[in-house]
Amino acid sequence: MAEWCADNLRSTSAWKSEGLDLSTPSDEAAKLFDGSLRQMVSWMDCEQLGGLENTMNKMLEADPEMIMGRTFAVGMSLDKNSSQKLVLDAKNFGTPREQKHAIAMDYFVNGQTMNACYEWDKILAEYPTDLFALRFSFEGHYMLGKFYDNCATFGRVIEHWKPSMPGYSFLLSTYALNLEECGQIEKSEQMARKALEIQPHDCWAVHAIAHCMETTGRYKEGIQFMESTKTAWEPCNMLACHNHWHNALFYVDGADYESALSIYDNEIDRRCKARPHLNDAASLLARLEMEGVNVGDRWNKLLPIASNNLNNHVWSFSDAHISIVLSRTDEDFIKQHQNSISSFISTGSGDQQNIFKLVGEEVCLAVADFNKERYVDCVNKLYPIRHLIKTLGGSHAQRDVFIQFLIHAAIRSKQYRKAMSLIEERNQIMINSPLSTRLAVHQRDHINQDIYK
Repeated sequence: MAEWCADNLRSTSAWKSEGLDLSTPSDEAAKLFDGSLRQMVSWMDCEQLGGLENTMNKMLEADPEMIMGRTFAVGMSLDKNSSQKLVLDAKNFGTPREQKHAIAMDYFVNGQTMNACYEWDKILAEYPTDLFALRFSFEGHYMLGKFYDNCATFGRVIEHWKPSMPGYSFLLSTYALNLEECGQIEKSEQMARKALEIQPHDCWAVHAIAHCMETTGRYKEGIQFMESTKTAWEPCNMLACHNHWHNALFYVDGADYESALSIYDNEIDRRCKARPHLNDAASLLARLEMEGVNVGDRWNKLLPIASNNLNNHVWSFSDAHISIVLSRTDEDFIKQHQNSISSFISTGSGDQQNIFKLVGEEVCLAVADFNKERYVDCVNKLYPIRHLIKTLGGSHAQRDVFIQFLIHAAIRSKQYRKAMSLIEERNQIMINSPLSTRLAVHQRDHINQDIYK
C-alpha cells in the first residue's frame, strides 16, 4: 500500500538538485531520511522499508550525526535532552536550512510551539518545497487551533510544487483539511478528491472529505464513502483509528447507536494503545452517553492510558479528554490530574501553559463537573469560554464534544433557552446536523411549555 515510500529515494545529490541540501555525506542516510519522511506524511508504515521506526533507526545507523535525521528523531520523540546539542551541532556542521530546522525543533519540543511555527514559516518562505517543514508546521498550528495560519502557508507554497514531487498528494489533502476548518467546504472537498486521484491510499484525503461531510450533515453519504474506501485507508495504521472514529460519528448523527458502538468495539478499542487514540475513544463514548446510550464498563479499559498521562501536559486538548476518562472512572486520579494542571499553570512554561491558563483548565474542570452531574457548574465554566475552546487545538469535529457537553449541561439544568441558543450557534458550524435537529425539537417543546404555563 505504501510502496511509493520506497520508490526512487533521494540521494544527497538528488536533495541538492532540489535546493534542499543535506550536510550528511551518506547517500544511504539521505535515502532513509526520505523514506522516513514519506511514511510520516502517508500515516502508513512501508513494508518494503520495514516501517517508520525501523527506517529511522537505520537512517541514524547510517549516519548517527546526520542533522536532519536527528532533527526528525527529536521531533518524533519530543526529546528535550537532545535538542540543545542538536542546535549547537547544526550551527557548527549543518547547512543554513538545517540550522533553522534545529532551532525550530528545539522550540517545538520545549513547548514554544508558536515560535517553532514562525521558524518553519521562515524556512518555507525560502524553501517552499520543504516537506519536513510543511509537515511539522501543520502539526504545530493544528495543536494551537490556527487553521487560518495553516491555510496561508499551504496556499502560498502550493504554486511551487509539481504533481510529480514526492508528497504532493499530502500537500493537497492537508491543505484541504485546513480549508474545511476555515469554512471553504466546496474547495476543500475538491482538493481532497484530487489528492485521492493522485494517491488512492491517501488516508488524509479521505479524512478531509469525512470532515466536509460531517460539517454539512451528510451522514448517509459519509457512511457510504468511508466504508467504500475502507480497504484503501485502513492500512494507514497511524490514522485508521481516527478515520473509524469519523465513521462512527456519522452513525451517531443518524441515531444508529448500535452501529457506532460496534465500530468502537471492533475497530477503536483494539487500536487504543496510546494518548492520541484515547482522544477518539473518550470522545465517542462521551457522545454516545449524551445520546442516552449505556456504554457499560468500556471507560475502565481507558483508565491505564489516562492515568499514565496525568502529568504529561504536552497538549491541553488531550488533557481535556483525559479528564473525561478520569472523571468517569477514578476520583483520586481526577483530583491528581486537576492538581497537576494547577501546578503546571503556576510553574510551567510555553504555549500550553498559557492555553491552560486561558481555557484548558476550565474545560477540564467543566467536563468533570458534567460527569459528576454538576450541570450548573459545567455551564458556568464552559459558557463564557465557548468561543475560546478553539485555542485547545484540534478540529471542529473534535472540539464539538465540548460544545455538546455544554448543550446537554444546559438542558439537564433546565436552562432551555440558553440550550436553544447554543444549538443555534452549533448549527453555524455543523450545518444540517441531525443531532442538532433532535436536540432543537426537544428544546422547543420545553420552551413552548414555559410560554403557555
